[in-house]
Amino acid sequence: MRKTKIVCTIGPACDSKEMMRKMIDAGMNVARINMSHGVYDRLEVTIKNLKEAIAESGQNVAILLDTKGPEVRVGTFKDGSVELVEGAEFSLFKNKEEGDETGVSLSFPKLVDIFESEGQKAIGRELLLDDGIISLVVKSVNPESIVCTVNKGGVLKNRKSINIPGYFINMPYVSAQDRKDIEFGLNHGATVVAASFVRNHDDVRTLRDFIDSLGYEYVEIIAKIENQSGVDDMDALIDYADGIMVARGDMGVEIPFIKLPEIQKTIIRKVVSRGKYVITATQMLESMTTAPRPTRAEISDVANAVYDGTSAVMLSAESAAGKYPIESVKALDAICSEAEENGEFTALHEYVEEHGMKDTNPIRSSICKAAKNIAQAVGAKAIIVESATGRVARAMVHYRPDCPVIAVATSQLVCRKLCLNWGVMAVMGEEKRTSDSITKQAMEKALSTGVVKKGDTVVVLSSNKTCPTSSTDSLNVRTVSYTHLTLPTNSLV
Repeated sequence: MRKTKIVCTIGPACDSKEMMRKMIDAGMNVARINMSHGVYDRLEVTIKNLKEAIAESGQNVAILLDTKGPEVRVGTFKDGSVELVEGAEFSLFKNKEEGDETGVSLSFPKLVDIFESEGQKAIGRELLLDDGIISLVVKSVNPESIVCTVNKGGVLKNRKSINIPGYFINMPYVSAQDRKDIEFGLNHGATVVAASFVRNHDDVRTLRDFIDSLGYEYVEIIAKIENQSGVDDMDALIDYADGIMVARGDMGVEIPFIKLPEIQKTIIRKVVSRGKYVITATQMLESMTTAPRPTRAEISDVANAVYDGTSAVMLSAESAAGKYPIESVKALDAICSEAEENGEFTALHEYVEEHGMKDTNPIRSSICKAAKNIAQAVGAKAIIVESATGRVARAMVHYRPDCPVIAVATSQLVCRKLCLNWGVMAVMGEEKRTSDSITKQAMEKALSTGVVKKGDTVVVLSSNKTCPTSSTDSLNVRTVSYTHLTLPTNSLV
């Protein structure tokens, strides 16, 4: 079983039910809906197809909604794109119905007013488009547009990003459009929201308050770290968010790109040590948008993220708009699986041991730590966790056990929420009241996954349901049999 999860961006290349079903079969754990692209009518059809594909597959796949956030993007072009030639003049307009070779509209028209108010300070400022592929230099500003000279040309497509390195634009965090997008996504089944361009933990709190006001308190928030202010507030962001995304695209433009490897490793290490999940994203297999095989550098990049302990890796254009979306998922699955087989996790294990997760429940953390050590000592094929809320499963994988964690949950929501957690396979179970019935169900569910078979040794974590409010307090080592009720070879209560 692959432990590192795979997030796939859904787009025109894969938005049919048939394609998404193939992606699930290939290894997709989470489907990302990017609200920076697409319109509601089409997204409704896409999400409907996605839900049908998930239902037909019989697997747990979560839906992740990625917000626009306080970023500036270009508008749309008549033909979907335009080629910018070095030395040519190109303008960014407050309002332009359709872009062409002369210019395009801005998603944040107020930027024109801000630049105009700065006068000569704005002249000569560099604007980076499409993750830095295209460079513009400000030539002049008038009440309706920012007139630029193309410094580095290229093909500019609809709704591509605009970055201004070292420049802070004071924009409200949860814009009116973000509010509409978030409400749309949550009403259509998203259980995770990726917050773009978070500047500090206050942005996460603002988003949390808005989501809670809609009645979706259970929805998790992933803070995307992709600018210097986000990096500076990294520790607080990890505390306030449910997970972190290392968003290398905009980060590599906003921050000197030579710093990316260090920042990526630091974020992963800190997030894992605090018992939360982290996604490594952007250009994981970028070449596969046009080629059927990844480059050697991409293979090494993905493998190194796995060695560092990332919970998940993400496909962007590779799956959304590339020629080989299925092949990209299969390649990512193969690379992650191979990387997990060798012993490059030693340094991470040592760090986790040294910087243990701050768990409010010392019994839970102690049992999970013991389970990892016992599983390793007895050669257990799986650790089976009875987890009504998912907390025990998350606490368990914090310690990065060598064997998979099978979480037996009592709600589909919890199963979906565990889709981003490293090493967890969630399966549906029923509420049980006694230790024996809990253990019996756990064994049955473990067998049904195919991860374990008759004769395998497993570690079972459960609670004493003679007290309905009890939490996880029991550890058993058992041998799997078809009767599922062999006597424990060891137990801890």
